[in-house]
Amino acid sequence: MGATGGFINQDELVKDAVIRELREETRLKVPAPVLAGSIRSSRVFDHPHRSLRGRTITHAFLIELTPTGEGLPKVRGGEDADRAKWVPLFEFNRMEAELFEDHFYIVNWFLGQI
Repeated sequence: MGATGGFINQDELVKDAVIRELREETRLKVPAPVLAGSIRSSRVFDHPHRSLRGRTITHAFLIELTPTGEGLPKVRGGEDADRAKWVPLFEFNRMEAELFEDHFYIVNWFLGQI
């Protein structure tokens, strides 16, 4: 399980921004077309009071990667995700206090979709 975030550039599609940010922040070496083909779901989280930063809308994506014989692709913290790592689901459920604002809720919403 992984979660990362970022901002969309003026000339980008949302899906392209998601893939760019994921690769930038985790240094994931999976090709962009593979990531695009691994998108399983997306949802907009737009409650007016969901962020202390003010009116913030999140368009989140569930990307499901298939492990190889070596496991999941390696991740390393990048720009804003200095602690990037894969987290087993049983461990993730104990991390609510470590996640930013409502990101625990967002990830759990997607987990309910699988």
